[in-house]
Amino acid sequence: MISLVFIYFFILMVQICINYFPWTNETNFLVLKQDVVHSQPWRFAFQVHVLFSSLVLLAGFTQFSKTIRRKAPRLHRRCGWLYIVVTLGLALPSGFILALDANGGFSTQLCFVLLSGLWGMSTLCALYFAIQKQWLKHRNWMIRSFALALSALSLRTWKLALYQLQPFWDWLTPIHIYQLESWLGWTVNLIIAELIIYRLSQQARAIPPKNSESPH
Repeated sequence: MISLVFIYFFILMVQICINYFPWTNETNFLVLKQDVVHSQPWRFAFQVHVLFSSLVLLAGFTQFSKTIRRKAPRLHRRCGWLYIVVTLGLALPSGFILALDANGGFSTQLCFVLLSGLWGMSTLCALYFAIQKQWLKHRNWMIRSFALALSALSLRTWKLALYQLQPFWDWLTPIHIYQLESWLGWTVNLIIAELIIYRLSQQARAIPPKNSESPH
């Protein structure tokens, strides 16, 4: 069930990204960014972010497939490195640049800057513990990292939900919705990630993990 939901939102994300190509300055979100769409490095950062965001999600999702991890460990490792490299080298830096000019004022800019920092830290920790072969810690930090990466999908889900509530709350203007979806898009994900980690740690106490298997 979770896989089907992810596939649905992943396809939706790909469709959103495809809409920006061939490139025009009046497509979708860019209509609201006419003050920076012609400037660098914002324009280049946006193009990089759009091109590689779907790849990050796909590579990250493979890390939590038991089938891939057990039957194709080499593919698991390669997709893991792909996730790390694309996140730290492309998606994260471009996202940070976009965060500095985010719509919604200081609140939203702070939101996305914090998201960038936490995403980078959790991804680096996941890499460090993988190199150290501390698999449980590696798994936990990968859960946090991917939860933050999934904000690209969850904030759009929150957007749909908040617009459904707009007729009932007069104060819920489009700018307020954007501010709320930006914060809810990753904070709720991180809370869920911590609950998952806690549950897995409780299970590990009852059933000792196998040292020979990467457990995430």
